Amino acid sequence: MNDKPALVFVCQRLPYAPTTGDRIPAYHLLRHLATRYRVFVGTCIDDPSDEREVAGLRAKVAGLCVVRAYRPWAYLRALPRWLAGEPLSFAVFRSRDLARWLDDIEAKERPVAVVAFSSNMAAYVVDRFARAAGNEPVRILHFCDVDSQKFLDYAARARGPKRWMLQLEAARVRAEELRMARRADAVAFVSDDEADLFRALLGAHRERVFTLANGVDLETFDPLRYPVAPFVKSGPILMFTGAMDYPPNVEAVTWFCENALPSIRTKFPDVRFLIVGSRPAPRVQRLTADPGVVVTGRVPSTAAFLAHADVVVAPLLVARGLQNKVIEAMAMAKPVVATRVALVGIAAIDEQHVVCADTPGEWVDRCVGLLRDRDRARELGRAARERVREFYDWPTHLAQLDLRLPAPDAGPRRARSGEPQGVAAEEAPWRT
Repeated sequence: MNDKPALVFVCQRLPYAPTTGDRIPAYHLLRHLATRYRVFVGTCIDDPSDEREVAGLRAKVAGLCVVRAYRPWAYLRALPRWLAGEPLSFAVFRSRDLARWLDDIEAKERPVAVVAFSSNMAAYVVDRFARAAGNEPVRILHFCDVDSQKFLDYAARARGPKRWMLQLEAARVRAEELRMARRADAVAFVSDDEADLFRALLGAHRERVFTLANGVDLETFDPLRYPVAPFVKSGPILMFTGAMDYPPNVEAVTWFCENALPSIRTKFPDVRFLIVGSRPAPRVQRLTADPGVVVTGRVPSTAAFLAHADVVVAPLLVARGLQNKVIEAMAMAKPVVATRVALVGIAAIDEQHVVCADTPGEWVDRCVGLLRDRDRARELGRAARERVREFYDWPTHLAQLDLRLPAPDAGPRRARSGEPQGVAAEEAPWRT
């Protein structure tokens, strides 16, 4: 019989395997929690390709509930909730099946803590698990970013009805962020900048807000592990990584192809720009009309591609939180050129660990300079990897989460009859 106490973890996307975006920090949080608790995971799938990962995750946790939120049907189902005043970004992940599963886990397992990863899943945590006599579980909400501010940033760049929709979403998300934070025991953000912004918005209960920064697995993100390129390499390679249906990423690569790449090509005619990431939007796919632009779609290993880039670019015009794509490229000892907004919250110094660029002219100069001066590019990459080693160690950051959770030996909760199907984490350990 497993004597570890039960813990519930909910997140908006399947936290396995750790490929891109929010799946990476969710994976590392879950992996860490599974060493201390019997973890029951509630999550969603919005990409059919994730179906093949479900069995692998199920074997590593004590219980698993997966709901499907495929587009466009998820948005159609969300419409009544949106009309009733719920944020659309929350409503698309709402599921009666997941709610019933969580109620069943509460009744059978009496978890000592519940952790929500991302604000649009946090309502599952704060609106249930009510118990008498003050015996409620500890509620930890990992918002990652201040999503309401992200929607305001989007709205500032939009026009017409789209701007009104984004402003409405921002107002609704902010109201929910504040409501849920006031009912939680702790609220985490990936950077001090995001945490400070939310404290200013929250007013009371500011002591509940803390920083839980992302890290990098330096064994996986090690350039020496990938001696063979997973693509045919001919000429200099510029590279961007990220989920390619995410609007800021779509805008970033489109801007780069229109405003910087043509001028870079006048200096390096054989340069190629690789856009590496899952679910490329039609706007991204159309960029391949330029024969020097390659859109890969989902790849087995982002690190394997990064290992063979000459320069990694992050031309984001809108960014919140901490950009995994930047610190992963730094970990791979690659010279990174990024906008200043993409570097907010990252412990990197311009011209020492990364290179900043904002205007088209700056982008051309910085990229061409690094392609020409390979010695400087290598030195910048070496310094970047050491910076990641110093500041982005997962165990160090996850200790901040441990401080806010009940100790695993503070009263074990044994499984009752009818335990949901699954294998305890210690019987199917997490492997890198």
